[in-house]
Amino acid sequence: MALLAYRKVIERVLYVFALTGIGLTLHIALWYGEGGSSSDDPLCGVGSNCIGVIANDPAPLGIPSAWWGFGFYALIGLSCILITHNLSGLRNVFLKVRAAIVSLGWVYSLFLTILQATAIDGWCQLCLYSFTIVTLIAGFTFFGLFKRSSFQRDQDEVGREYIFHGAVAALLLGVLMLDYSVVSANQEEAVALAAMQEDATPSLCMYAQDSPPFDNLEQIVMDFDPFIGPEDAPILVMEFLDPNCNHCKAVHPSVKALAEAYPDSVRIVIKPVPIVGGPTYSLDEIAALYYANDHGVFLEMLDMVFEYQSPTTGLSLDMLAQFAEELNLNVGDFRRAIQGREYSNYTVQTRRFFEGMGFTGVPVIIINGQRISSSSRSLTCLKSFVEQAKRNI
Repeated sequence: MALLAYRKVIERVLYVFALTGIGLTLHIALWYGEGGSSSDDPLCGVGSNCIGVIANDPAPLGIPSAWWGFGFYALIGLSCILITHNLSGLRNVFLKVRAAIVSLGWVYSLFLTILQATAIDGWCQLCLYSFTIVTLIAGFTFFGLFKRSSFQRDQDEVGREYIFHGAVAALLLGVLMLDYSVVSANQEEAVALAAMQEDATPSLCMYAQDSPPFDNLEQIVMDFDPFIGPEDAPILVMEFLDPNCNHCKAVHPSVKALAEAYPDSVRIVIKPVPIVGGPTYSLDEIAALYYANDHGVFLEMLDMVFEYQSPTTGLSLDMLAQFAEELNLNVGDFRRAIQGREYSNYTVQTRRFFEGMGFTGVPVIIINGQRISSSSRSLTCLKSFVEQAKRNI
């Protein structure tokens, strides 16, 4: 049987594309993996909603698409090596198997791209890069199957291919090490900033300069809103949060501590709003919070949701039901309430208020009508704002 064509240029191009894809998927895993969602990614362009789109990842079999992509690109890179060196004389088999893998990979990548266009709020530039790479791999793969020829290579040429494969892999390793160092530096900077905020003096605590005062804040407090503190407290603190938001998880303990520090003078109204991954991604978690609020265990449910938070996949109904069981709630009623969308009207109203006030991201903290700057959400700053509000009463 005649061997299918070996084309050195095509195999080299496919190998470079494969390693580029490996680098891209590992970049996504580093920047947007569990607990690592970042808005500072230099590869995610202005106007691109990488965090939201990746958070809405369908994750087949519970595995994020970035890791499926990593496996796809790794198989393509490995196939290039096997085909180049005609391992065990199976080059024909490797070429055909690779064509099948490329076909499946392209179809799934196209599905993810269509999903962005039809069901997700925004575009992910990194995902479009990946779709482009997969499309180019598909094009070169099938172009390389057209011609049949014999496989005749000398040892010097084989040696040069080893050098090429090793050089490209070494370049990828260097880029990944640089990427990892940037992520680590950003994390250290975030930790340092958080420490500075906790030690901040009142003079460094600021209201958001781009938000006007909200004089009618009481008018958007609904009967269904969860709250902490006495209803007649003179100081109103409002917190918009998404249970899938990492930053909300980080800020909420300071808000709870504020309520404990001022048990008689502060009322904290909490408004869950679906933001991460689009307007439908967090609906089950938010419904679980409202159900828990109706049964007097809102804060306990919120703590559980935050503890097991999964921004890239969300929490399943089964996991939420497990939380309900641990809180001694009726699991059957709980499931019916979530699946029946009994609290959807609450979520729609809250999102309308949120958008009507000009907000686009969470968390949002407002104290007596003044929105707090994102750099001033430490407990020290929140206390200073409350003290200022008390003086103005």
